[in-house]
Amino acid sequence: MRSFLLALSVLFLTVLPANGETVKDFIRHYVREHFPGKAIVFISAPDKDINPEKTEVALTSEDRYYLRFRLYVKSNGGEDIIPVNVRVANLKPVVVAAHDILPKSLIKTDDLKVKKVTESRASLGFNSIDDVVGKRAKRLIRAGSIIKPSDVMPDYRVFKNAPVKVIYVSGNIRIEMVGQALQNGALGDIIEVKNISTGKKLLCKVIGNGVVEFVP
Repeated sequence: MRSFLLALSVLFLTVLPANGETVKDFIRHYVREHFPGKAIVFISAPDKDINPEKTEVALTSEDRYYLRFRLYVKSNGGEDIIPVNVRVANLKPVVVAAHDILPKSLIKTDDLKVKKVTESRASLGFNSIDDVVGKRAKRLIRAGSIIKPSDVMPDYRVFKNAPVKVIYVSGNIRIEMVGQALQNGALGDIIEVKNISTGKKLLCKVIGNGVVEFVP
């Protein structure tokens, strides 16, 4: 008798998955296939099995937070109607680290990749790789981490209060002098520089490491 019950239980466990799928699993697969821009937060549905091959799906309504369905399941010559509500969140692209990025590293394209996350998480970071390339890491950024504005800084070539070489060019005339940067500056930035000799403030363009050019 014991061996018979054991064999019966094994048969039951073997056959059940072939005959059906839970409503939640069915709708989870359906949403992932037909709504790739959505992430499932939770599913409100009866805890029962259905036969996917005998199930039709109708989307009854959709808004920012919910997808509402009716499942029409044929069974024993009749048809069951099962309402299902799915709480969803929109997916948005965000830039993440492709591998660990060390502090002070200059960030390159192959250091980054884009993945889709929920809208709220995507708002923490950058949605384009171009917005991050060329910046330097302020701290260690772990692989897979969302890169936030607070994690990076511009690749400054000139630093506030540091001495800089100021180049003045007009026609064939070229003059070089020493100045003091009053702001940090990356390549192409226009910053204020103090002329050490006169104390006057000049507007200059950053053109290299510790080098600026006077902007008339």
